[in-house]
Amino acid sequence: MITSGDVQREFGLLQRLETFYRVTHFVNSIDNLEHLLNLIMHEAEAAVSAEASCIAIFEPTDHRLHITFASGEKSDGVRHLSLAMGQGILGEAAATRKTLRIDDAHADLRFDSSVDRKTGFTTRCIIATPIKRRDELLGVLEVINKIDEPWFTDEDSKLLEIISAQAAIAIQNAGLLERTVQSDRLSSIGKMAASVLHDTNNSMSVIRGFVELLAEPECSGEDRHTYSGIVLEEVDRFVEAAREVLDYSRWGVSVQPEEIQLGRWLETIIRSFQKRFAGSAIRLVTDFGYQGPVWINDDRMRRVVLNLASNAVDAMPNGGTIAIATRRSNDHWELEVRDTGSGIPIEVRSKIFGLFASFGKEHGAGLGLTIASEVVRAHGGTIQAQSKVIGEDGSESSGTTFTIRLPIKPHQGPAAKPSVIPSH
Repeated sequence: MITSGDVQREFGLLQRLETFYRVTHFVNSIDNLEHLLNLIMHEAEAAVSAEASCIAIFEPTDHRLHITFASGEKSDGVRHLSLAMGQGILGEAAATRKTLRIDDAHADLRFDSSVDRKTGFTTRCIIATPIKRRDELLGVLEVINKIDEPWFTDEDSKLLEIISAQAAIAIQNAGLLERTVQSDRLSSIGKMAASVLHDTNNSMSVIRGFVELLAEPECSGEDRHTYSGIVLEEVDRFVEAAREVLDYSRWGVSVQPEEIQLGRWLETIIRSFQKRFAGSAIRLVTDFGYQGPVWINDDRMRRVVLNLASNAVDAMPNGGTIAIATRRSNDHWELEVRDTGSGIPIEVRSKIFGLFASFGKEHGAGLGLTIASEVVRAHGGTIQAQSKVIGEDGSESSGTTFTIRLPIKPHQGPAAKPSVIPSH
């Protein structure tokens, strides 16, 4: 005979399995840890019908818990709070490495009511479970106030432990990935440094030779002008290659965007571009359909645009046209850099955003587009390349268009990887 208790246990098991599969799907399909932990927190909140929830990350350097993610009516007042080990129910769960279910928070001596006083929120009941891998503490997942019920159940505690175990896997995987990326980055930096040193040796030899010619008494004014220009070109090439290496080594972190008026920002870039490429047979065309406020990191995005313009110039040694355009599309804006150059060969298009992709360039460390894609992604945007060469699909013209798409407001979530789309 099947009893109501059997039905309830069966329902609880199915609920745990469904929760496990959903959270496992998150962990396996999302590579942005911040976005992933937010989803896990909300899944925990929904699974146990809680009013609010939070995730505190344990920081070994200061031995404290930092509430990084929070949801609920008063979440703004909770997010970014820092707690000592053993402070409050959350801190106690971290210190003991055990799940705590508190049915009446204000009757528990371990409860820290200071957060309620600060936020105006009323805590009734809590479940706090440590996020850990074996004995290593990674953080704490906490849910607060069971909706339409006086307290949480043992089944809720089991569900939360399942979710916290998956959160631990996500955090540990992110740490392994970060260490792998850092190792790959350091290896790449070593290769780049060797490349730059090789180019530097060549540049220094050229510079030395022309400086010696400039010192000759019989050197004419016209020759001095020519030799000085060559020296400056070699210095610029070296500086650009060195800057690429420095940028790549430094920019493996999040950007710090600020609100900027796009129109004025673009005007300064155009002036810099005109000065940088003065004397070349390049025609510049602009069409700024959107010039309003955007949230970007001024210096890094400026370098991205100038790098795209520099690539366009390299693709047009005999002259041509560069068109820079902007437009707005709902809550995003786009910046397009288009040239009439020779185009990117089909066989290398899929590699242009990779390391050392310096196709058709005689100088540089081959990092310009790699850095550009990282900066754009850090802003929550996408970068795409569309190119064609003469004869492709019967075309009698060639050229390349890079399109950067960025959110108008500050970035809040993960972005797509850079891509090369078919030409039309």
